[in-house]
Amino acid sequence: MPLRWNGPATVATAFAVPLVVLLGSVRTSVGWWDIGDLQTVAWIAGIPYPTGFPGYVAVAWLWSHALPFGSVAARVNALSAIAIAGGAATVAALALLFDVVPIVAVLGAWTFAFARTVWFRATYADVHPLGFAVAFAAVVLAVCWALRGDRRALATGIVVAGAAVAIDNTTVLILLGGVVATLARPWPAALVARGVALAALIVVVAYAYLPLRSAYVTAHRLDPTLALGIEPGRPFWDDHHPSTPDGFRALVAGTEWRAGDSLLRIFTPAAIGAAVRRYGPVLLDDAPQGLTIVALAGLAFALARAPVALAGLVLAAAVPALFGASYPAEADPGRYAFMLYALVAFGAAVAADRTIRAFGRERPGVAMGAVCGVLALALVYDAARGREIHALRENAEAAQLADRVAASTRDGAVVVAPWDFATPLGYHAYVDRALGTRIVVCALPADHLAEYRDWLRARQVTIVSEGVPDLPGYAVRRLSEGSPQVYEIVAR
Repeated sequence: MPLRWNGPATVATAFAVPLVVLLGSVRTSVGWWDIGDLQTVAWIAGIPYPTGFPGYVAVAWLWSHALPFGSVAARVNALSAIAIAGGAATVAALALLFDVVPIVAVLGAWTFAFARTVWFRATYADVHPLGFAVAFAAVVLAVCWALRGDRRALATGIVVAGAAVAIDNTTVLILLGGVVATLARPWPAALVARGVALAALIVVVAYAYLPLRSAYVTAHRLDPTLALGIEPGRPFWDDHHPSTPDGFRALVAGTEWRAGDSLLRIFTPAAIGAAVRRYGPVLLDDAPQGLTIVALAGLAFALARAPVALAGLVLAAAVPALFGASYPAEADPGRYAFMLYALVAFGAAVAADRTIRAFGRERPGVAMGAVCGVLALALVYDAARGREIHALRENAEAAQLADRVAASTRDGAVVVAPWDFATPLGYHAYVDRALGTRIVVCALPADHLAEYRDWLRARQVTIVSEGVPDLPGYAVRRLSEGSPQVYEIVAR
């Protein structure tokens, strides 16, 4: 039975193919850095790094406990693949709103999912893919209201926006564009008020998790570092200790990283220049066959039809990119570019559709074949580059560090490691329990110099470090080879 290209079938096809491919590329082991933290926190219902991401923790906890197969790390990684596949489906839905023919909407959506920058970030645990997917859905619902006056789309979009903020509060950078898109029509006041109230309730309930869980962890001494006399607020179980007002503010607002300063500067020439330098070359490289230029033509067509809605879409893409490029504490600005890639994919789909309409009056099949062939070439290019991403699937370097720590230290040892190395160790300590009763302390080697002598009376104290750590008053001896190394502290 041939596929009937109605709206649901188009969106489902745009979702299903990327889902299969991306799930096949998902990394199977624990990762370094923020990746290992999220993989750990998801399982233990802990509190992750700023900005807390309570909605993400709830989704990842349910998902990782409900899925009966695969490592916990792989399960949490898979959420990113599902989110990006969902983003592709939303690109197709957006294209359909602008009357793009279904097959072109699908091919355009796939150019989003398989762009190297997007595909790469669909393979490991990260909050941003899921936050983007939900926020993007809210923006497209706003566009549906703008184009069609669909009250249900407007109400649903407001509630979905609340869910996006609950997952990741930086999604407000995307959602600003959705608000602009809704201005194409007068708001039905009562409906908007009800939607905003429900969205606010979702956000409040989600963020209430942070202080409540923090207080519970402290009261029940769930964080093993408390047994060492360390103050509450360490990573994994109780990052920033948000049961206190200062801790909650620092966690949710990212005050220690001065995120607010970057927000105040995102529309300055310096921020715009930084965004162009950061994203421009990569975007051109990820969108072959001149698709970025083609997308600009498609966006011009969309602008002519729905200027307010298109302005909202552009703002939804530009604001997070400007922030990501200018925020000095951001180690991975690429994760703020998902909306840019979605906008390019949408623009390319609109341009392709209008080309078919313009040149296909006499021979529509030829025009359709030529245009779809160009989009298919772009996908072939993406697939070839995707082999490099797929090759990372079995990378287990972070897990090997845990093996070295377990082999070279005694059970019950204190293992001090900086963030990058501590997160996979936290996973193996608290998720798969491969480190026995060892206590992982996320800190720089010299952060606890005053406490080391007390700890040494009852425990082996070790440091994970690239090179010999400088610890005044102590000697160290290396316990393992490899990189990083494990060192034992010896009192002088």
